[in-house]
Amino acid sequence: MSLRELKFSDQIQEEQIKSVYHKNFNYIVTERFYFQQQWLHAAYNRFKDFDKYLILIHLINRTFKAYKDYQIKNSFDEFYAKEAYEIPKINVIDLSRDLLISKETTRRKILELERDGVIKKDKKKIMINRKGQEFQKPKDSIRNMARLLSRFTDFLSKAGYLDKKVENSVLDKKIRDNFTQIWTIFFEFQIPTIIGWKKFFGDIETWAVWAQCAYNQNLVMNKGFKENISTELTMDNFVERLNNWGNQGLNAMTISELSGIPRPTALRKLNYLIKRKLLKKDKNNLYLLFGLPRLDTNTIEKDVTLKAVRDINKTNEDRFIRMLTKILNTIVFN
Repeated sequence: MSLRELKFSDQIQEEQIKSVYHKNFNYIVTERFYFQQQWLHAAYNRFKDFDKYLILIHLINRTFKAYKDYQIKNSFDEFYAKEAYEIPKINVIDLSRDLLISKETTRRKILELERDGVIKKDKKKIMINRKGQEFQKPKDSIRNMARLLSRFTDFLSKAGYLDKKVENSVLDKKIRDNFTQIWTIFFEFQIPTIIGWKKFFGDIETWAVWAQCAYNQNLVMNKGFKENISTELTMDNFVERLNNWGNQGLNAMTISELSGIPRPTALRKLNYLIKRKLLKKDKNNLYLLFGLPRLDTNTIEKDVTLKAVRDINKTNEDRFIRMLTKILNTIVFN
């Protein structure tokens, strides 16, 4: 049996990832938004309850972390072939604190998951059953992650950091073959991202509604950039350019359909976002991000809300770059 030598010189460095990310920001941020919107839609559709889904993936992630600690790696097929698997003991207080859910709500959601047959308590053990696995099985997310990574490897190859672009199908297989490793890295990015936005917006549904408007305005802005602008787009000027160039909104029905959130709930969230000056409704009843007169960096620095949106985005950008670095290097070494 031969031992494989790790050639650390083959690693893609985080600074290389960061450089490529910033040089191709307007393309990559659109892929990020697309991935996130697809993930949010799928997550909501599982239970029609983001908090319940967040609890489930948090519990699964604890299992993934335990696998990592004990150097256990499962492929997608191996992991989801199990009839059930044990998860570390649940501490409601820790869960409530970590996920920003009240203790009473956390207890209720856990009981609902148990009643729905997603988790099962067996004496001192807590198991996630096959039904729970089916609720979380990320087939579409793997495909979308492969798409995002493939696009990024194209930029890496053009920058001279990779020999060539890696196709979606190759990356899809790599993710599936190294599933528990790679999805642990993904959850290290995704769960703090969700919690960060939840803290800012108050709940995940409100973020999902706002994010749908943000994604739409990003698409509108990109069209404007292609037609009219020869300026660089960066995370530093992203918020102001979304406001200044993303000037075509969405109606409430479309937001509901795209997010999967019922229209009455979506309307309540939209009204709340307007009160917080995070959205504006125009004369055609279309919802726009901010909807302010022309923004500039100085205006954002003076506005607590706009500055917070920009700063959260920058924090998530750093997490995203770390995730890309870890996943791509995991794939290189496997």
